[in-house]
Amino acid sequence: MTTTPQNLPFIYNLFAPIVGSVDKWIPHVDRAYEMGFNWVFLNPIQFPGESGSLYSIRDYDKLNQTFFPFEKTEEQFAAFAEFVKRSKEKGVEVIVDLVINHTAHDSPLLEEHRDWFKWLEDGTIAHPGAMDNGHWVIWGDLAEIDNENSPDKAGLYEYWWQLVKKMLDLGVRGFRCDAAYQVPTDLWRLIIGRAKDLHEDCTFFAESLGCPFEDNLALTQAGFDYTFNSGKWWDFRGDWFLDQLRDGAGKTRSICFPESHDTERLMEEYRGDVARVKQHYTFTALITSGVMIVSGFEYGFKKTCHVVKSKPEDWEGINEDLTEHIKNINKIKATHRVFQEDNYIEKMDVGTDNIMVLKKSTLDRSQSVTILLNLYGQTHNCSLDRLKEVSGLASTNVIAGEVTIKEHEIVLAPWGAAILS
Repeated sequence: MTTTPQNLPFIYNLFAPIVGSVDKWIPHVDRAYEMGFNWVFLNPIQFPGESGSLYSIRDYDKLNQTFFPFEKTEEQFAAFAEFVKRSKEKGVEVIVDLVINHTAHDSPLLEEHRDWFKWLEDGTIAHPGAMDNGHWVIWGDLAEIDNENSPDKAGLYEYWWQLVKKMLDLGVRGFRCDAAYQVPTDLWRLIIGRAKDLHEDCTFFAESLGCPFEDNLALTQAGFDYTFNSGKWWDFRGDWFLDQLRDGAGKTRSICFPESHDTERLMEEYRGDVARVKQHYTFTALITSGVMIVSGFEYGFKKTCHVVKSKPEDWEGINEDLTEHIKNINKIKATHRVFQEDNYIEKMDVGTDNIMVLKKSTLDRSQSVTILLNLYGQTHNCSLDRLKEVSGLASTNVIAGEVTIKEHEIVLAPWGAAILS
């Protein structure tokens, strides 16, 4: 087990559809803790609508019977509270998904509070959507909430606050806020402010992927502790992600992830190349403030998660056991401040395109490390003298990675990663 700073987010996304009902969750919490994770994130656990999607919530006052198979609502919430309590006893806090920009299209709220929603001119409910490969896709199972201009904004905001307060009362101390940039910042200020007045240790995570940098800054100013960054989609060659990190240094704190419940599994994307998956996790965990993995990443799962179709039968067992690698990298992150900030990243030119070299420095510039990534599936090397010249390395102390250091060159294995100080 790795001793992990409690104010730093090492997040294990316990994807309940492939794990099963609540009585089966604790062993996964135990494994997450042993790998150095201090938060367990649950996708929406409320009662879903007609489509069955986790993110199409019909009733916020009931829990999903797939995970909480009890007749009475009180029994559902009691089982959830017991899970939260047992997780805390093990040193792991719980994050729940907070979805407040839409409901299921068949939610009773549409009848009870019609003026909380957006309606089209023809009298039909507005459905949210998103761009997908250049096309606007409508999510017909969802009804769009009008948090911005509802005539009953006070009542609507109070409803959302009571939802958060109920989770706080159950022991929850983390909220991952879905599509946070689509919700007015004044609502976030109200919710986050009230929550921290009750429990100053609660933490808010903004799901803000795809939004402009200015929106990320606005979310931070609204009180969010962390956002999620786009490192998952970086190919380690272009400059766009490094530009984002540079612009956010000292202004935001973000979380990187190698895969999510919405993406293809990394082991599938990399066609079973374990070395490449390990390299990607090393980078993911050490590049910004926080890190997150999804259930099964540690065992090299290949089946993509699905918020409607995934079932416990999709639990694949152990394809590749990455737990020790994850544990070791998490320990390095937990013991070096330079890996615990969104700080300064500089790309170094060492005379070869085969190896990417990054210099990462703390915000106060008192500590720095050099990160080397072999970008190919063959052994490659670079000049040690050149590396020292451009990075300012006074020594070649290896913090992480398998690397061969010779008199005048440094050699990385295929898809190798090394951290030097």
